[in-house]
Amino acid sequence: MKDEMVCLEPFDWRYSAAIVGLRKYLEWLGVDEEPNLIITEDTLEYNKKYLDKEDFLKFAEYYFKDDMHHIEIENKLKEKNPTEDQINIVNEKMKANTILKNKFKKIKFDGHNQDEIQNIIDQNREEIICETFRNKNNLYKNYCNPNQLFKDKQECCRLNGYYIDMPKKGKSISYAFDKSNYVGNDIPEFDFIPFAFSGCREKFFINDNVDLNRLQKTNNQWTRTVKSQMEEAKQKNERVNTKRIFIDCLIEAKDFLQSDIEIIVKKPERAYFETLYLRKESLEILKNMKSYYKAFCFSIKISDDYWINILNEVFDAVVNFTLLDNLINKLLKDSREEGNSYVISKLLKVNVEIKKGDEKMKNTMKAAFACAKQIVDKKDGNKPRVSDTKLKSYCTKLINAIILDDYDQFQKILINLSNYAEVPCGFAYDLFEDFEGNKEIAYTFVNSLNRYKNNNQEGKDNE
Repeated sequence: MKDEMVCLEPFDWRYSAAIVGLRKYLEWLGVDEEPNLIITEDTLEYNKKYLDKEDFLKFAEYYFKDDMHHIEIENKLKEKNPTEDQINIVNEKMKANTILKNKFKKIKFDGHNQDEIQNIIDQNREEIICETFRNKNNLYKNYCNPNQLFKDKQECCRLNGYYIDMPKKGKSISYAFDKSNYVGNDIPEFDFIPFAFSGCREKFFINDNVDLNRLQKTNNQWTRTVKSQMEEAKQKNERVNTKRIFIDCLIEAKDFLQSDIEIIVKKPERAYFETLYLRKESLEILKNMKSYYKAFCFSIKISDDYWINILNEVFDAVVNFTLLDNLINKLLKDSREEGNSYVISKLLKVNVEIKKGDEKMKNTMKAAFACAKQIVDKKDGNKPRVSDTKLKSYCTKLINAIILDDYDQFQKILINLSNYAEVPCGFAYDLFEDFEGNKEIAYTFVNSLNRYKNNNQEGKDNE
């Protein structure tokens, strides 16, 4: 291909992702200087002669090596004396997808024919890479229509959720049913979009496109974080939590994420991209969660086929500035025997951050905690002033009242408990004035009204 300079601008997230992926490719090629690559705050200009199919596929093999079955086959073939398990793995990988089945349909690995298998891979490497990259569910097919790979500019965008079968539907989606009125945005560089996303099963792209260098820095950091966390999880034989890794990255990147940002999410089971808008205030809340957010890394069972992921719920609440009351109610109701007080106390902390609670509210929450513990610990001689049975009964009544939003009933039960235990509840005045606005105070009191032995950390947080 002859020299021709092509200029890209981050008009929307698709162009931003294409630029990030293209820069990774050009960096791998060693193209990082003028006149072949010119980068400003707002534009990337590169020499189109580097847009080569053979180099593209070599880069795809390098970048997605963990997803390339033939790479694993080659690694196993290096064993001089392969075990039975290694032989079985090679034979399984030789049937891993359609292209490999076709190339190896007349051959099996027996532990001695390494050269024969390696020759087949070498002779068909480009085709194997291309078809694997094109059709694997977490590679190109996850982002774009597989039939559009390496195509020039098309009538409509090649990305999933944007692509349209123009011969069949072009007329129906066009203004006045005239296909000539349809305007689509597509460029060959969109083929680089898969290289811009990182994650595990769920993939993310951070469109921090105020400046192209910052855009690259943000996503490179995200890619490095994903890689290191996946390696660490693999060593510990743990399951990888993409959302947890993503929050880690946002916390680390907080100092150079200077404004509200757009985050693009792609899940393999959905034929479209999702968009999150993360405000600066949300980033600040995530940063403040750094010391305790890992306590949210679990799910609770609602039914046999429905589970609630706590971390996902918290993340969505922080992003959308919605309160976690429903989740807190669920944990309060279902966990009286399990003692999830610590998790609930942290959910309340997030709620206060979302509501931008002031120091007065935080101090009153500490007072509610202290009052609850005073009731729990108060003795009549050697016996508790409020027995375990009585305490559980009061807890159940208070929880039911707060779940049903029956604030008058909650206040009556609270006064009754205060009189029975002979412990003044000074924090209650805030509830009398504005229960809804100070609901976290009521939650804190109920959550602390127990004799669980695993609440030491919660106590430290409320001292």
